[in-house]
Amino acid sequence: MAFEYLAQYITFDSVADMDKSVEDHMAVHYYDLTESERTIIYKLASHSLEHTGVCHLKASTIAAALEISTKTVYRSMKKLAGLGIIEKVPSTKLNGIKGASIYRILPYVP
Repeated sequence: MAFEYLAQYITFDSVADMDKSVEDHMAVHYYDLTESERTIIYKLASHSLEHTGVCHLKASTIAAALEISTKTVYRSMKKLAGLGIIEKVPSTKLNGIKGASIYRILPYVP
């Protein structure tokens, strides 16, 4: 279990709860979000199943998977965090090397 440390950041009790929150966020913010931003949310959710609501991904990995630029991923993450849909967990860099970031999908609060 290489990603056991993610357990401390879990935001949902079940995948169903996470999916419901993602749906609610989408419904509320649909017209505020670009197609890229929506696909990024679904990408994060698809990587957040073992530790519900939290994943560890590099922006470059997301960009490659979705065929968008890394810059678009960074810009989108900032916007999604601003809307309260996700949270980037501050992490320390090993030897100054940029690694993958930990992202949490936040519960939808009406």
